[in-house]
Amino acid sequence: MNRGSKSGNPELELDRWSLEIRRGALSLAILTIIIDGESYGYDIMRKLSEEKYSALQVEPSTTYPLLRRLEKRGMLEGRWDDSEGKRKKYYYITRQGRMILKRMVENWKTLNHQLMLLVEEAGLQ
Repeated sequence: MNRGSKSGNPELELDRWSLEIRRGALSLAILTIIIDGESYGYDIMRKLSEEKYSALQVEPSTTYPLLRRLEKRGMLEGRWDDSEGKRKKYYYITRQGRMILKRMVENWKTLNHQLMLLVEEAGLQ
């Protein structure tokens, strides 16, 4: 906390909060997209650019590091393919990734439900 300032910046807090929520949500979203097959970075970004997912739109500078991190943590595995003339890395979810995704979904649902209870109790809905 800045001792010289008596007031903070609520907008900055909103930005930080939004970024933290989004980071977790993007991992969940990417794993969910890949659950039934394999996909590559551009395809994932295209899916998240659909209007109904506008809050989850993501740039390459976020997508590819996140894919690499999920791969490093054993949730995804990747394979290179250049059969279509352009080299692409396809990702698929591992067995461990499926188990973690299931738990992530359960945690997300519980967290969302409990937060919405608080919001309703506060009369904010």
